[in-house]
Amino acid sequence: MKLGRCPVCHSDINLDQLLEDDAGRELLTILTQLKYGIARPLVSYIALFRPAKSALNNARAVKLINDVLSLFPQSHLLAHALSETVNAVQNKRREYKNTAPLVNHNYLKQVYETNKPHFSGVGGCKAEEQQQKKTISEEQDKKIEDAILYIDRIYRLGQPVENLEGYDIWKAWKDNKIGAK
Repeated sequence: MKLGRCPVCHSDINLDQLLEDDAGRELLTILTQLKYGIARPLVSYIALFRPAKSALNNARAVKLINDVLSLFPQSHLLAHALSETVNAVQNKRREYKNTAPLVNHNYLKQVYETNKPHFSGVGGCKAEEQQQKKTISEEQDKKIEDAILYIDRIYRLGQPVENLEGYDIWKAWKDNKIGAK
């Protein structure tokens, strides 16, 4: 199935031919499953590894993408770091006429760490998990506080509190309060 023409070399782009290659099929699968707008900057980033006089084969592209995704969680921060890396490397290549391909992800790691403070809490799984844990902890603290206030109010009214739910929490709080004085 002919998709169209390549905007660079104007040759036909055939989806059938791309899917015949196992690595090409895997490459398309990975790219379609990316989140947070990572796909376009990631493709530009792996192009920086292309040798000057030949194309980057699909198996190498898959390996590079998997390397990046194993190093960093998918997030807006990663998309930004990839874009920044691509822009910086392309500018240096233009300025110094250096077309040597990248050999590792060290510069991306540096850019990622530099931009991390600007993206704290954005888009990553870890941030969502931390927020969820914080919410659960706050809910538990609220339940404890509510139990203490409820039992304390009943106690001040002169009613028996020993059989009420939360008595043990209130008793520990009361003993701690008396012990602190």
